[in-house]
Amino acid sequence: MVRSNIEFSSTMWNPHHKYHIDKVEMVQRRAARFTTNRNQKTSSVSDMLTELKWDTLENRRTKQQMTMLYRITNDLVAISLKLYWKPAKLMPRSSHRLQYLQYSTSTDTFKYSFFPRTIPNWNTLPASVVEAPFWHPLRADYKP
Repeated sequence: MVRSNIEFSSTMWNPHHKYHIDKVEMVQRRAARFTTNRNQKTSSVSDMLTELKWDTLENRRTKQQMTMLYRITNDLVAISLKLYWKPAKLMPRSSHRLQYLQYSTSTDTFKYSFFPRTIPNWNTLPASVVEAPFWHPLRADYKP
């Protein structure tokens, strides 16, 4: 319940200061102790997280941002791509056709917001991920 509340708006709110990231990660570390029922000070929380196969919340937020950009790119949400992104002009051989120009920013507030923060990660994804067809169980026209 707590983790789902933390992740609810994490696509747009993703802390960039180390102390904020650490505070959010502490919630998951406490949850790992609770889940494994190991509350001794000598227990390794890192081992618990590995045992539970839990990804860091920071990694989960990054994946959610990539997923949101995929949805925006494929018109699966009501956010107009044309308002926020411009396609990259040059495409190196190792890239994909859906790369976007990176923002030039002058303030940290904008620099660490969703759009400028997501584009560099998106541009490094392989073409097979970026250009993958969207699948939904209710979508009749999907053909694997």
